[in-house]
Amino acid sequence: MGRKIVCPECNTIFDEDILKQKSSENTCLVCGASLLGDNKASNHEKPEPPKEKITYYYYGGRSATLDSMLFDDETPTYTFEATDMEDAKRQLRKVCPNSPLLKSPPSSEIRCPYCFSTQFQLVPRKFSLLTGFATNKVDRICAKCKKRF
Repeated sequence: MGRKIVCPECNTIFDEDILKQKSSENTCLVCGASLLGDNKASNHEKPEPPKEKITYYYYGGRSATLDSMLFDDETPTYTFEATDMEDAKRQLRKVCPNSPLLKSPPSSEIRCPYCFSTQFQLVPRKFSLLTGFATNKVDRICAKCKKRF
């Protein structure tokens, strides 16, 4: 009877004679890992290779675009080295937070259509041409520009 060998990956115990019969003295029969002690042949602990960086170009203006292609007729506003599109958008958000490409969802807050202020007063409507006097409708009046909306 030969000596006992323990697999470092799956902790399976093998007899040395059985491994010689199967002609796999250096590899585990269960998981395929190396039995020599170095884990270089192991599939479980391989570090992922670093993702290569791609150059992204941000073209500002009316049609703001973020693309990995460099166009001949336009000059890019910003150039980014990023691993993927999400990383490029994250970097763009730091450099140019008010970019039309990175629109935030519209808020449910009511704003004045003229000056975009959020400060307004509710004023009851005194009369209307259709319903006459003492209507139950309410108008909003902006506190900054004093316009009705």
